[in-house]
Amino acid sequence: MAWEQDEVTWAFRLFLKLLREGEIPADEREFHFAYQRTGVRDVLEHVIEPEADVKIFSTESALYLSPGISNQYFGYSNEELRKQLNLKNNQELYLAYFVLLCLFAKFYNSEDQQGSSRQFVSIEELEKTVTDHITSIREAEEEDLAHIEESEGIHLRSAAELWLEIPSFDDRVKNLKRAINNRVSFILRVLGFMEKEGLLHVLEEREIRLLPKCHYLITHYYFNRQRKENLLQLLSQPLTFKKEDSR
Repeated sequence: MAWEQDEVTWAFRLFLKLLREGEIPADEREFHFAYQRTGVRDVLEHVIEPEADVKIFSTESALYLSPGISNQYFGYSNEELRKQLNLKNNQELYLAYFVLLCLFAKFYNSEDQQGSSRQFVSIEELEKTVTDHITSIREAEEEDLAHIEESEGIHLRSAAELWLEIPSFDDRVKNLKRAINNRVSFILRVLGFMEKEGLLHVLEEREIRLLPKCHYLITHYYFNRQRKENLLQLLSQPLTFKKEDSR
């Protein structure tokens, strides 16, 4: 496969600009025009993306770069994520992952998982969903939990223990951002990081809306991984743990 020098040059220009800035808005037409060229896309898809372990993609509003799942250079390590989210330990990080999975499952609860079923989720609804799932986890048999944790690679028990230690939200607080050391404040901390990454937006401290970058990653990038599809299907409805018939 042979490419013209100009195609290779533009592919690397796109890659380096995305590394520096994270996104290229639609009004930077020269870059978007270059991205539409077949040769430039070929260099990106067959050379840069696999070698750098990144995914470059476009939406109506911008071009984006996302690190691969195991990317140690352009992605976040657990330690870096804890620092970004101001978390004390991995147990808090596991809970943050669980909160996000519950959030995504609220948006993507259809069988094909290809389109969002709603436009927004309230923070109060998300808090209730997490609490309901955590309650089911705590009431489940140890063997059932161990099976799901092993098959799906998620720390359910650790997340459940920590969530129940955090005080519930005081609904007398009018300004959610003033709430501290409770479940809603933990959710807001996680959402704040996601908002900074350009993945979602919290409207008036009440409603959570996923942004195009997040929608694309979920539907085109992460759902081709069976584990994530299983997790979202698992959390799109109340958790139930079937007990074996001992007779």
